[in-house]
Amino acid sequence: MTQFYQDLSNGDYADAWTLGGVNIAGTDYSTWVAGYATTTSVTLNTESQWNSTTVSANITAPQSDGGSTSYQGTYTVEGGVITSANITQTS
Repeated sequence: MTQFYQDLSNGDYADAWTLGGVNIAGTDYSTWVAGYATTTSVTLNTESQWNSTTVSANITAPQSDGGSTSYQGTYTVEGGVITSANITQTS
């Protein structure tokens, strides 16, 4: 999880895609990347593991207009790759 969000913050979308973006994007790569056009960084605020595959996360994504968007939810991680997600925007 940490590397996935670090890749997003660094603009390393191809690496984030490989770490599971492909499994949770719900769209093609180009559209997924375009969705981060106004995102200046992505911070994983908290991460807790419920079991060996489920990770709970709180995420903050500052935007280029000065605003910020927050999300929370769970990810399923298997073999170091995100296989599914249930994430909701909270602000």
